[in-house]
Amino acid sequence: MLRWAMLGILFGTITGITPALHVNTLASIVGSFLISTGDFSYVVLLYSMGLTHTFLDAFPSTFFGIPEEETAISVLPAHKLALQGRALEVINISLKASLLAAIFSVILAFPYALLAKYYTTFLGKVAVFLLALFLIITEKGMKRIYALLIFILSGIFGLVVDRIPLREPYFHVFVGLFGVPAILFSLNNSQKIEIGDSKIQMPKKKFLKFSFIGTFFGMLASLLPTFTSSQAALLGSFLSKDERTFLTIAFSVNTSNFVFSLVNFYATGKTRNGILVLIKDLYYPLSSKELLILLLVTIITSNIANLYGVRLSKVLGRAISKIDYTTLNRGVLLFIIAASLYFDGLLGLMVLLTATLIGASATILRIKRTTCMGVLMLKIMIS
Repeated sequence: MLRWAMLGILFGTITGITPALHVNTLASIVGSFLISTGDFSYVVLLYSMGLTHTFLDAFPSTFFGIPEEETAISVLPAHKLALQGRALEVINISLKASLLAAIFSVILAFPYALLAKYYTTFLGKVAVFLLALFLIITEKGMKRIYALLIFILSGIFGLVVDRIPLREPYFHVFVGLFGVPAILFSLNNSQKIEIGDSKIQMPKKKFLKFSFIGTFFGMLASLLPTFTSSQAALLGSFLSKDERTFLTIAFSVNTSNFVFSLVNFYATGKTRNGILVLIKDLYYPLSSKELLILLLVTIITSNIANLYGVRLSKVLGRAISKIDYTTLNRGVLLFIIAASLYFDGLLGLMVLLTATLIGASATILRIKRTTCMGVLMLKIMIS
């Protein structure tokens, strides 16, 4: 089992540090030819791959500003610290917060398994509605009107995108809403990214506290399928007062949601992410013994990722830091456009452009860019 976990860590590292390469895409490829899909080794491979990805997917959003659905709203705080010469600290926050979240999740796994059976769709819709309301009313004056308009506009956009035949709809949507505007508004910035050191500038007790908060919100995200990791992190953003505490919550949400989703899958058979969909299609159900093995894999994988994560990021970060920031941004924009065309041709590029206009509008109106999460939240509330 250990060798399949190690192979999963390798593949999860590749997807984690590579912009626009989602773990689900690689998982569907490697699972088709590496081993018998009816073997539990297949589950270990896919699970360790997905878990490792949650530890390292901060790298693209820190150095390149290319988010996924799970990490979309962490892009701006991560980018801000990177431009302050603290890029390596962001990676270390991701690694350490994810490690703590994994430990907390394993401890809470069995009480959670009992709780998971009491979920109702109504609870999920109410949670998203309250979050959307809170998101809008926390703006001041006319900005509340602007926030409502952007929320509705992004929500309608999300409904339209769902009806368009696209291979990778969320790549165009989230890179456009959160990644491209940040890049465009910093094109004139000629500075270089300084990776700095990896020391986390936050008291340990405070870091532990906010990681636990993130774990709790990640548990909610896995319990309520209408409540995504990004929305859970958004809820946590109201409790954070600076970039570091917010990132601690956001990264903890991402990893704990993945672990708790496994436990939910064991308890109810419900899938909460693409990795579990692949597992269920070819290996179901999980026994109690197999769940215990996967929880042990959780601890092993989490510690291994922390052993090399900072070193790997330092090597890659130093290479990137030698590139002029404007040149890097232009290169990233070209990469995004090329990836959009590759995935879905001109139709995908049009979706990317529309998402960019919405995301840029939020910046111009000086409202929270998280309002653009209406792209997911509106359809959840009216479905």
